[in-house]
Amino acid sequence: MKKSNFEERISTSFKTETPDILDRIKSSDQFYVPEKVKKFDFNRIFNKRLSYSLASVFVLAIVLFSILSSGPSIDSVVASTVTIDINPSIEITLNDNDEVINITAINSDGELLIDRDIKFKGLSLDRTIEIIIAEAIKRGFIIDDTEDNIILIDVSSNQAEIKERVEQYLEVKITSEMAKAAKNIQVRRENRQELTDDEEQELEDTSTQYQLSPAKLYLINRIIMEDNTYTVDILKSKSVRELYRIINTLLPEEDNSPGNNSGPGNN
Repeated sequence: MKKSNFEERISTSFKTETPDILDRIKSSDQFYVPEKVKKFDFNRIFNKRLSYSLASVFVLAIVLFSILSSGPSIDSVVASTVTIDINPSIEITLNDNDEVINITAINSDGELLIDRDIKFKGLSLDRTIEIIIAEAIKRGFIIDDTEDNIILIDVSSNQAEIKERVEQYLEVKITSEMAKAAKNIQVRRENRQELTDDEEQELEDTSTQYQLSPAKLYLINRIIMEDNTYTVDILKSKSVRELYRIINTLLPEEDNSPGNNSGPGNN
């Protein structure tokens, strides 16, 4: 008998003769499968903790970035609003500490005065005026001439003492900065106390429409009242200095020297 046939007969006999008792063993009360002992998986725990740590660091980084990118934390309650007109016109809102909350350009020339690389928010009014005057001189809005440059300022506030304090400070600071640059200057204010609340509101609404400060629009309206051949569209792009030159022509008897209808300037 060949070896292969012999092995085949043995295998066949084994399968047929050996009883299949696996089902009986499983059904026995004594049969049980021991629980598999769980091994301590250091890598799994380490990776899980590492994931949590990285997520926490990521969230913390986002929070810190948001805080830093939002600029310094300052009191954001507006105590006063300042407008400065040369021909560039800008508006500055301040808190009780005379710190800048926001600064915006009123017209396209005003955009040139606001250096986008400088974060004005949180700066003192003192430092802000230094930057603005330096930029106005650099860009040629302040000129060298025998005549004075004229800067028109306006301050609005619900508190009279704040309004007066900021006005006086602006006049002194602007005059000081111009003196450093050896420039002739007058700082002026247009007195609008005779306006009613409704008239003041209308002035503000109209000034927004024409991209003018209320103070400059009021000055333009004074010219139009004296000579109705002028219009806001004709006058709005003129510098404050040019507007006062027209006023002096129309009203030669009016004393436009500092301290009359205007605020004090460089005497």
